[in-house]
Amino acid sequence: MPKACKVWINGEQLTAKPGDLLLDVALMNGVELAHDCRSGYCGTCQVRVVRGRCLGTPTSSSDVVHACQTRIIADVHVVAERVPELTDVTGTVADVTDIASDVLELCVESRHPINYMPGQYLSLQFRGFPARYYSPTAPLDWPHEAGLLRFHVRLLPTGRVSSALGRRIKKGHRVKVTGPFGAAYFRPDQRGRFVLISSGTGFAPIWAIAEAAIKEKPEREIILIAGARELASLYMIPALCRLALFPRVTIIATVSTQQNVTPAIRHGSPASYLPPLSSRDVIYVAGAPALVDAVGQIARASGASCFADPFLPASGKVEDRTFVSRTAEWFVPAAQNTRRLETLLAGH
Repeated sequence: MPKACKVWINGEQLTAKPGDLLLDVALMNGVELAHDCRSGYCGTCQVRVVRGRCLGTPTSSSDVVHACQTRIIADVHVVAERVPELTDVTGTVADVTDIASDVLELCVESRHPINYMPGQYLSLQFRGFPARYYSPTAPLDWPHEAGLLRFHVRLLPTGRVSSALGRRIKKGHRVKVTGPFGAAYFRPDQRGRFVLISSGTGFAPIWAIAEAAIKEKPEREIILIAGARELASLYMIPALCRLALFPRVTIIATVSTQQNVTPAIRHGSPASYLPPLSSRDVIYVAGAPALVDAVGQIARASGASCFADPFLPASGKVEDRTFVSRTAEWFVPAAQNTRRLETLLAGH
């Protein structure tokens, strides 16, 4: 009979059989570990191994593993970060606004507050529809109505939920909000330069992190790289302009298609414009899995801390987070916003 293993989670001792999943050991013994997808993608159940051995795929940090994918093979001590408890609240849709031809800003008014860290995401289940995951974010520009949960939603014509927003899902529609989930959230009191990278609506969690970081330390050095498919996809320009006003902030906006409107917008993947990294840097990345993987590899090679949120297609995390081409009708206001950003970047 195999020898039982001792497992310590935040100092609490448990007993496990060799081969047991760490997450199952915790839950079966009444220890609550936040978790969601159980496939290692969401990162919600990440824990740090401080002593002993276990069998799990390391994350961007060699001593951090996903509890849902880690098997017990010997005595082990792990530490889980304290995060807001999972909560269910009810609310209603307060507003649905087009911020691009295929991106909506969804505002939800909840009956009770729901605690989350900037960069985490929530489950939204509209009455009569399946649940979807979206990242709450800060307002793109001023003025705004305070007290609302704001989300950036990629509109897909075939998306069961996203295509219904503003049509079947309108102001006043009931919604259940559950969360928070995810481990790529803002950690206060971090030293070093922040390098923030996003693609598409991955900008939502990155913008929440950027605002929290600059509020904590206005003199913080930040490099923010925001990518989109084409010029008209840069719906986040108002937010970039706000952030660019701070003295130690560098903004890099990229598009994957060629454009000749302005040299302020660069061509290529956001990963191509990463600065040289060091172990002192703190990296946050959200968006397409290919981008997240590329940035993660570069961060690991440099020894930088990296917190990643890959946006998966409909069969994975959310159905609204793939790239869709913009229509030409939004191009003119996009170009006007681009000139606003170009003026600010000229002074950096």
